[in-house]
Amino acid sequence: MQSSKNIGIRILIPLVLVAFFYVSTNRVYHLPFSDDDDQRALAMAHPEKSSLAYKTAMYGQNTGWLGSLAIDWHMGRFRPVCWTWYKLLSILYGDNATLYRFNNLIVLFLSCFFLLSILLFFEVDILSSFLVMAIYVFGRNNEIFWTLLPPSQNIGECFLLAGIYVWLKYRQSNKTGYFLLPALLFFLSAMDKECFILCIPVLLLTDYYFYNPKPRLFSKEYWFSALAFLIPIVGLIITILTVGKVYSYDYPDSKTYILAYNVFQFLWGAVFLVGPIMVWLAGRKLVEPKKLTHVFIVFILWGVLQLILLRGIKLDIGHHYLIPWLIYPLIITALSFKLLKNSFPNFFRVMIVLYGAVGLLFIKNTYINSSSYAASVDAYYKMIDTIKQNPGPKIIYLTEGACVEGWMSGTRVILDNMGINAEMDFCSITNTIPEWENGYAHNPSQNAFKHIQFNADMFLPDGKWILILGDALSKNGMINHSFSLYKSGNESYLKAKDTVIDIPGKYYYFSMPYRDVSLSDILHGDFSHVNYEGFYAIKLNNK
Repeated sequence: MQSSKNIGIRILIPLVLVAFFYVSTNRVYHLPFSDDDDQRALAMAHPEKSSLAYKTAMYGQNTGWLGSLAIDWHMGRFRPVCWTWYKLLSILYGDNATLYRFNNLIVLFLSCFFLLSILLFFEVDILSSFLVMAIYVFGRNNEIFWTLLPPSQNIGECFLLAGIYVWLKYRQSNKTGYFLLPALLFFLSAMDKECFILCIPVLLLTDYYFYNPKPRLFSKEYWFSALAFLIPIVGLIITILTVGKVYSYDYPDSKTYILAYNVFQFLWGAVFLVGPIMVWLAGRKLVEPKKLTHVFIVFILWGVLQLILLRGIKLDIGHHYLIPWLIYPLIITALSFKLLKNSFPNFFRVMIVLYGAVGLLFIKNTYINSSSYAASVDAYYKMIDTIKQNPGPKIIYLTEGACVEGWMSGTRVILDNMGINAEMDFCSITNTIPEWENGYAHNPSQNAFKHIQFNADMFLPDGKWILILGDALSKNGMINHSFSLYKSGNESYLKAKDTVIDIPGKYYYFSMPYRDVSLSDILHGDFSHVNYEGFYAIKLNNK
């Protein structure tokens, strides 16, 4: 009876959390593919529609399964499970982005199921487990479940959580050969994305410290899991040596700033580790000093290895890079709740209130972030639909950045799939490439599109479209510090580089509203604030 009750709880709590997640992100599920990383999935679904320009941007590769593996290979990446997974989804769902998004909910449920199973294995109480699970579901890495970001980091995390749980069950049952299944799950996780590779040796070290009945570092049960991270490492090294590069993200910020920001995002995502710190302050005498030392060692290793992987990534751009950094601290937090409840009930109640409040804040952030994302994608497709009705001979992608980035490639593949064959050119108002963008300057996407100079000739009345996009989306009628569009009487003007240019045509602002509810609004009971995410496009007159 107890076993069936346990199974019911392990299913019910993930279902409840996924239902809450669906309600808070409900605006995204009708959306098509966006022009961000989604474009890789769309191109895989219909490689036959990809134009020469897009294939050139993708290192001259076809965008099918083998082509996607080759594209990652050219970047110094080794992710065969990732693109095998997306190929399977493209066979099942075609270009139906809604089904991809609901598939993410299934993966979220499975991840929650295995995380909760881990917590219940350690006999963490239901309330504490629910709170930690809520922090996990609505925390800083949850955008992988409401966007369609390839690579498929969510299944890598699911495999990792499943592997941890099955390994614990192996130690509990101590059945010979039972360690083969977690080794397979670790292998699938590591082959999905390289950030999971270094998790495995830390997990094995944790087992060595706490669960191995005969602490031997080279026990036979470690052999297969060791292969689970050594094989992907060998594949990654061969890839890097072959192409002589590793794909990295260039930013103008210093490495110190990026490191500090990554640490902050990690601590915030783990709610500043308040629960474990409270145990250390109030109840460290309850835990053997040797065990505390071991926890400290594996935790530091877990964090340092992830920081190495995050070295070139600025996390305010993509919080999903916190995966799998938050798994360990959330499990440790749940264990700290267990100790506090048994020995310091007053402190436990404080932790429940604190983490409950942060959980509500994370739910609010998830709602706002997903609504903003939905508004921007809806606005983007309003613009694309308008272009389709009157495409013109050419489309110019106008930006302040010096280098072509993913937005332009994504727009190209979306135009391809919508049957819009207009040529697409690139124009920047920047005369020189900053040093920090030199890496981008040598990417194939930089040469996949024709580059034209920014001058008055670009605005000749020949019926072309000029799109002003970029990473900094237009918001509340503003573009950015480099561009401004305005009207005077019946005339339209673009101001760029302190130069005012007469537009022989009209400009459009494509936007969709969403509610941007701040914490102050909630406290004052004001839910009327409406924000906008949008894009500007200029349609020049025909000759």
